[in-house]
Amino acid sequence: MDRIMETCRLPAHPPTSSSTPNTFTKDDGLKAFLPSGFSTMEEYLVCLKSFLSGCEPVTDLMIVDYFTTNSWETRMPQSWREAFECPQGKLSSLDLMRLVSLGHLRDFKEPAAGTLGDPLAFDGSGIQDWPESLKDFVKMVKALSINRTLDPDYAKFKDTLDIHLIPGMSPKKLHEVEILSGLMASTAKEHSIGSVIDLGAGQGYLSRVLAFQHQLCVLGVDSNTIQTCGAQTTQKRTEKLFVNKSKLKNSSGKGRNSRPTTKQQNRRSATTDAAASATAAGMPAETETGTEAVAGIEPAAPAQTTTATAATETTASAVTPTLDASTATTEVCPKSRTAGMRSRSSSPTGSSGSTGLCKRSSRTKKPKVKKDKTATAEIIIPSSGLTGCGSPATTTSAMNRAPDCNRDGAAKPTTTAANDPSLAATPGSNFQLQHITHHITAATLPTLLKEHFPRKPKPQPHQDATAAEHINGGEAAVQECPDEDVEGRWTLCGLHACGDLTSNMIKLYLESSATCLFSVGCCYHWITERYDKAGNIAISDGSHGFPLSAAFNHHKCHLGEHAKMIACQSPERWLEYQKETEDAIHGHYFRALLHKLMVERGLYPGPPAIAPVLGRMGKHRLKGFPHYLTTAVNRLRLPADKITPEDAQAAYDQFLDRDLYRIGILWALRTMLGPLFEGMILLDRATFLYENIIDDGVEGGDMKKAAVGGGGKKASVQLIAGFDVVESPRNMILVALKD
Repeated sequence: MDRIMETCRLPAHPPTSSSTPNTFTKDDGLKAFLPSGFSTMEEYLVCLKSFLSGCEPVTDLMIVDYFTTNSWETRMPQSWREAFECPQGKLSSLDLMRLVSLGHLRDFKEPAAGTLGDPLAFDGSGIQDWPESLKDFVKMVKALSINRTLDPDYAKFKDTLDIHLIPGMSPKKLHEVEILSGLMASTAKEHSIGSVIDLGAGQGYLSRVLAFQHQLCVLGVDSNTIQTCGAQTTQKRTEKLFVNKSKLKNSSGKGRNSRPTTKQQNRRSATTDAAASATAAGMPAETETGTEAVAGIEPAAPAQTTTATAATETTASAVTPTLDASTATTEVCPKSRTAGMRSRSSSPTGSSGSTGLCKRSSRTKKPKVKKDKTATAEIIIPSSGLTGCGSPATTTSAMNRAPDCNRDGAAKPTTTAANDPSLAATPGSNFQLQHITHHITAATLPTLLKEHFPRKPKPQPHQDATAAEHINGGEAAVQECPDEDVEGRWTLCGLHACGDLTSNMIKLYLESSATCLFSVGCCYHWITERYDKAGNIAISDGSHGFPLSAAFNHHKCHLGEHAKMIACQSPERWLEYQKETEDAIHGHYFRALLHKLMVERGLYPGPPAIAPVLGRMGKHRLKGFPHYLTTAVNRLRLPADKITPEDAQAAYDQFLDRDLYRIGILWALRTMLGPLFEGMILLDRATFLYENIIDDGVEGGDMKKAAVGGGGKKASVQLIAGFDVVESPRNMILVALKD
């Protein structure tokens, strides 16, 4: 064990960290993706694989088996154990967090941070310094990690979202959406891109910003109907806000930059306060716990973020017949409208005793006109294309006069893209946004593009006018053929596309006519692998998610279940969220102690049997270990009389001082490897794109330095640290362009 861990040595010329973003430049090629000090991908992969193979005892650690497998003795070299537990080497909680987040191993002779009283005496006896292998471990982790520091160029996109689009977003989601949407909008403007497909759109936060604020034509695609229904419901509310905003601007008769009236200022202030309150309250956004994101609760399958109420509301609104406002027979006078507004504003529910009708108009009733029953029959028009929420039908009323006309027959003024550039008209909506439930593939993509995106005529070769007239019987030839229309330039994007969805998105991008790709991955533990640990092919049909590139396939790279879980960790958050970090480590101690007691009392078999899954138990830890144990036993449906509360408390007190510290050390070393495993996944995806759109036909590590693909077309691949790594741990944005 000592020999394996102490082989983790730096190369003869140790690479150093760099603050340069890992973005593609035409002179650097793949070298731009690598940590500073490595000249080729081949050199980097050889060094990385050698280092990680020596770290397998820590990588394969299951903290739940800490007691039952004696992990402190079997997973840690003796020299490391002695250093961590001697008086001079004992780490405080703050020291441990600095080690994980910053890679800072304090001076061995310094007292632990946060200790009280005089510094610890050091008489020169015993261990004089940290073991060289431990110091090399810390240095190698830093040297092999790709740069993840936020690029300052993207700070310009902060605080740019319209306040109508903020409600429902958590601070993390707001940070991600404002930067990614700004980056996508600027790229779309530069390359004349008008359409976007948002894969894994979920609740549609990014889709709405791209459509409503940046006027892009967006198709949000998700495989979950509940998510699609939630996005559609929120979209309807947002459309109303933007329509009312546009009407208010048009009615004022002033330009966009005109000084608002006092009433407009009050409305904006109220809207801002409401949006801020909604954001602070969380709204129905993503479910996230600080403990999981900080210090090592292993990622689980994401829960549905849309409530059943939202789905029911959308479904109900989709099938409930509605009568157009123009069919009302009771006239409303201006005074009644003003009174109605006062009544609604004074009522917290928006309703009051006033109907908003003038007494005179309500008393004077017009004679009823008999209508033909067939004239008012509702017509159910099936919706075209793919829609979510069960493909609801559209209900209309066939009236004698057009619903968009006044009583005198004149057309009503409407707010559309024609009279307001901030709105973009599409079939069925004033905005270029549609959400559908669909499993997108290369085969179904052309149909989606044809149905949902604007198309332009395919240019035809020039013909001589005389010949054209002769061929067409004296008439000019038609230069545009509707059957040969082609889609406009479009972008494929995915914000936190889980597991293999990101890999499939990259493959789809390469097979499609998409101009740009913006991809942010997550949930690495769901990735499927082509090779097993022995290097044998486990998936042969090409559906795997790792490795994708020829360079990584050349080395038959394999991660394993433990490594993929570690890749989801967030070491940078340990120091920023200190209390959450301590709570998470305490939770690991609870779980390991519970498993120890269950195995000792015969409630569950020990290793090699896999420990049972309990689910989330965070709130139960607050009530002490006896309550935690009782809850777990009941959840697993085990005999409740095998372990008494007194026995549970005694075991907790017995091992607390020694083993809580040891578990923290083991989990810290394990978490420090997270950026290396995540970096492998990101570099594989970036290299795969590079090989296919820039360096077509590359083999192994022989990489050309070119930024232009075949035929003179521009192509580029970027790996950008677009988000703050503390605010959003999955902060790397993979950007590709094949222009």
